[in-house]
Amino acid sequence: MKIGLRIKNLREERGYSQGELARRVGVTQPTVSDWENNKTEPTVDNLRLLAVEFDVFFEWLVTGRGERQFAPLASEPPAEYRVARPLPDDEARLLDTFRRQSAARREALLDFLSRWD
Repeated sequence: MKIGLRIKNLREERGYSQGELARRVGVTQPTVSDWENNKTEPTVDNLRLLAVEFDVFFEWLVTGRGERQFAPLASEPPAEYRVARPLPDDEARLLDTFRRQSAARREALLDFLSRWD
């Protein structure tokens, strides 16, 4: 299966029009059409955005190999990650927001935050 078909299938699974997907990743509808028809391929940056948007592994999106979806997230963190003391309000809000994100969005958020070191 070519990358364009993977993009089209993911888009249709989400119920997005080509225009909606274009808006979500910051391109034009004709660009999405060209990807889906294998006239052009997305840039690496656009592939990254597509992987995050669809919550799939980058490698699977690009090559069709490997795992497609991230594993479902556990509702409770493992015992070794539980905090014995109450968290300050701002940390609790941050943690709550982080936990509600998909695995791909968590990865993107951590990548973004790591650049602030």
